Amino acid sequence: MNASDATGWTVVFEAQRQGDCREQALVLDALGIPHLSADGPRNSALLLVPAEHALRAREQLRLYAAENRRRPVKPELILHGHGYPGVFVYVLVLVVAFLVQARVAYGVDWLEAGALDGAAVRAGEWWRVVTALTLHGDGGHLVANLVFGAFFGAFAGQYLGSGVAWATILLAAGAGNALDLFLLPPTHRAIGASTAVFAALGMIAALMWRAEARGGASWAKRYAPLIGSGVLLAFIGTGDAQTDAVAHLTGFVAGLVAGAAYDVRRPRWLQSPGVQVAAGTAALATLAACWWLALNAWRSGLA
Repeated sequence: MNASDATGWTVVFEAQRQGDCREQALVLDALGIPHLSADGPRNSALLLVPAEHALRAREQLRLYAAENRRRPVKPELILHGHGYPGVFVYVLVLVVAFLVQARVAYGVDWLEAGALDGAAVRAGEWWRVVTALTLHGDGGHLVANLVFGAFFGAFAGQYLGSGVAWATILLAAGAGNALDLFLLPPTHRAIGASTAVFAALGMIAALMWRAEARGGASWAKRYAPLIGSGVLLAFIGTGDAQTDAVAHLTGFVAGLVAGAAYDVRRPRWLQSPGVQVAAGTAALATLAACWWLALNAWRSGLA
């Protein structure tokens, strides 16, 4: 109805959206105050009550608005896609790399050329912190990293977009491997994508933690993502003597730092498809360049 038809009724609330009026109407419903909605000027929505109820209605709506201002804002993580494209490329890269490695393709000893080797990295072969992420000791090792990496990577892709998420995971995983070597003796050697898996887990935990903190949640809700991810790290990140638990931890920490940095900035450019494609392409190019350097160094060592 139009406001001009509501004789004897007084406007107590005006909004540009019908939904806002309906929310206020629920408050009046709960208090038993009669009301009706009407169309206002410039497509606005009006909430009216009988004149004798106007004073009480305005006061109750004022109290409701004041109470809502004191409530914590619901934390929001802006989603940038489903994360599936990045997961598909991740699985494809690891499977192809495992087949190439297992068949000693092109006469290359891929493990020798690309494994994380403390002495070699200290001698200048820094690319090994990246190439080692694509190598695996056996099928079971590969499957575990495929499953957990796809799961965590899909979530990271939703929050940051597939391209940016996986570029960041690669960067964090490389940093995690470098820190792993810094903490362990020069004789340390390792392979596997698990550092990237836990970097993705850390990144998700940081994003959720910052979202809860920004929303003014209680300390229990704020730190629940960090505590939960820490428990998960302890549960799946430790194993037998061959498990590089230190790399899992350093990858997780690097992911935490990366996730917190993105949350602080809240960059709008994450919504750009062009940025996502460019970031994903840069990640693949970085991986290819590191393997190119690794193969050249390996061949030079044979000469």
